[in-house]
Amino acid sequence: MAAEDDGFEQTLISRRGARPMQPEPEPEPIGHFLAFMRGEELHRVPIGAAGVTIGRVAPCDVVIAQPEISRRHCRIDIEGSAAVLTDLGATNGTFLGGRQVDRPTPLSNGNRISLGSFPVRYEQRDPAQLAEEATLAAEIRRAAEYVRAILPQPITAGPVRADWWFVPSSHLGGDAFGYQFLDEGCFTGFLLDVSGHGIGSAMHAANVANVLRRRVLPGVDFRDPAQVAAGLNDAFPMEQHNELMLTLWYFVHDIGARRLRFCAAGHHPALLAAPGSAEPAALWQRGPTIGMLPQGRWAGGEAAVPPGSRLYLFSDGAFEVAGPDGRAWEIGDLARIITDGGAGDAGELCRAIRAAARPGPLEDDFSMLVVRFQ
Repeated sequence: MAAEDDGFEQTLISRRGARPMQPEPEPEPIGHFLAFMRGEELHRVPIGAAGVTIGRVAPCDVVIAQPEISRRHCRIDIEGSAAVLTDLGATNGTFLGGRQVDRPTPLSNGNRISLGSFPVRYEQRDPAQLAEEATLAAEIRRAAEYVRAILPQPITAGPVRADWWFVPSSHLGGDAFGYQFLDEGCFTGFLLDVSGHGIGSAMHAANVANVLRRRVLPGVDFRDPAQVAAGLNDAFPMEQHNELMLTLWYFVHDIGARRLRFCAAGHHPALLAAPGSAEPAALWQRGPTIGMLPQGRWAGGEAAVPPGSRLYLFSDGAFEVAGPDGRAWEIGDLARIITDGGAGDAGELCRAIRAAARPGPLEDDFSMLVVRFQ
């Protein structure tokens, strides 16, 4: 009987190519993490099998130096495959989903935890997710490094001086800017913003910036801002560039005549702050976004540039922020900071804006170009 059973079993395994049952693959182990913002950067801290204590000072396992967090604020323990949150008598309390934690409480993936008013997030990730995120982060980092590499050096001497401040958001965007002397009496510059976020938008912005920097638009007079906008529109139609469009603010400064010629292609105004003026002047002419239409017409504008004037070019990430009360800013809020603070360089202005805005990560790239006319 035993021999017959063995033969029958072997027949079942071998007939018509049938194969023995394979054991089910073991599920990937789940990792537990705590995510929070430190300055402008997202930090993700792993929670090991021994759990972590969170507080304001060492020897806590996770130190977050914020005044609303107690020295030993709370703990997260790993019990089997679950994470459990426990308050440690924190002065300002520990809250989960808006409710104060008064006993050990299980966590779910994505839970928002408030340590006083400071937000953190509990996450569950598997190794495959982490590997994909690390690969994407590396690609975004390389793209950001390339965009930075083509940005111009500050100009610190001469009749026209320029400096800038560029802070990428948590998602790589499509800002780019540049400036150069066409000759001794003519200085030109631009700031552009490509639609969307990610590597595609950033590379498109870099490509357009290189075209402007090298002045390779055929038949275009780069002393004529409206011609530059039209030339870019012919060179970069959205249907040939993954439906990407861009806005542009381009200017040409005649140093001897102290005249500024400019064109705004779908872009918001730039601000010209002249000595003695009560507030900066908004320089703008209505014009279509570049790449959106097969053909377009762009009007040029002109402005006088008194000695000591400052020109501010910026992306919408510089003013589309929220104040501490949650109110959405407008360009007028940025103009008031320029007027009230008498901001000097671009970095000083950026810090003043961040100090006046609601804390937290930027929603968009922050690009600010400041040109001084001596």
